[in-house]
Amino acid sequence: MTGRCLEQIRKREPETHAWAFIDPERALDQARQRDREERRSPLHGIPVGIKDIIDTADMPTAYGNERYASHLPSQDAEIVSLLKKAGAVILGKTVTTEFAYFTPGPTRNPNNLSHTPGGSSSGSAAAVADQHVPFALGTQTAGSMIRPASFNGIVGLKPSFGTLPYKGTHTLAGSLDTLGLFSRTIADQRLLLTALAPHLQIANGPETPVVAVCRTAYWDQIERDMQQAFTRHVTALKEQGIACVEYELPVMFTELADAQRAIMAVEASRALHEEYQHHQASLGTFTIELIEEGLAVTPEQEAAARNLAARCRYRLEHIFDAHDLILTPAALGVAPAGIERTGDPILQRIWTFLGNPSLTYPIARTAQNLPLGVQLVGAFGQDHALIDMADRLNTLATGD
Repeated sequence: MTGRCLEQIRKREPETHAWAFIDPERALDQARQRDREERRSPLHGIPVGIKDIIDTADMPTAYGNERYASHLPSQDAEIVSLLKKAGAVILGKTVTTEFAYFTPGPTRNPNNLSHTPGGSSSGSAAAVADQHVPFALGTQTAGSMIRPASFNGIVGLKPSFGTLPYKGTHTLAGSLDTLGLFSRTIADQRLLLTALAPHLQIANGPETPVVAVCRTAYWDQIERDMQQAFTRHVTALKEQGIACVEYELPVMFTELADAQRAIMAVEASRALHEEYQHHQASLGTFTIELIEEGLAVTPEQEAAARNLAARCRYRLEHIFDAHDLILTPAALGVAPAGIERTGDPILQRIWTFLGNPSLTYPIARTAQNLPLGVQLVGAFGQDHALIDMADRLNTLATGD
């Protein structure tokens, strides 16, 4: 499998630019070693891409910033150690935006090379979509898993906050940063999560889940193609007997996106303080603007934002008393043209802030071959149930 992946990379990488570092011989050596060993887990011998904000002791980790181009961490991030223990082949490091914020790298959307793959997990999403690798690691602080997965037409899972160990992964905003997983099928997410988060209870969702259809307060900003695809998907689910209930989130939730941005900015200004103070010349404009935005947040504003999140988390628990999952569009539309910007994370911000698991899968393509996806949000800690329900809904809606 590693050989096939490397051949696909050889053919496609000059166009997609998904990789920040890759050493084919190192990867093949790992694969040969795995072939000689007893099978350790379902991930044994499976190649994986690692987002380049995740430390690797035997490969450079540049965090998407030129100052760290030759940086070699002293040890692997905890998630990388888990992958190695499971017998996975660490194929290489995938391109990330600078410090997992908005300043983009060179990666292009493999479905249409004139469009962005999204961010910040741009290389990981593009590599999976372009069949360079079966799965890859990403992170989400605002919308950096769900948005690029939707833009690239693959499956993305942002687990419940804290599910996968973050130690050794560069911090942007510690109360928000979440490791996630890209794959080409929903079923693969169950496999990955079982191997990497064995502490999670494995449970299926109900056979006939009650779905809260949430068009969100941003429906008027959503592109027509996405509106139509989302509506068709809901109709298909209803025709298959799924209870889809139109649901409008409580008014307090409309303030969550701005509150999330405030917390992300203030925590980023602390996490990147050293970079801003002593190496500002190496930072991109977007990163500098985020740090300065965070420096302007008052203690009272920070406290109010955190208080709002706590109240919304409490309210969300009661929403899940009556519904099994929430269904929303995954993004405002298709991947924007150009690679200078990575798209708007507005539809993912609140779920990252609240910490609930969210998953996206593709539901349609436009005439330009650009994918569209939906986002499913589950109850906190019920990641396996969310994956199970997503797989069932996708099967019912598509007939696959």
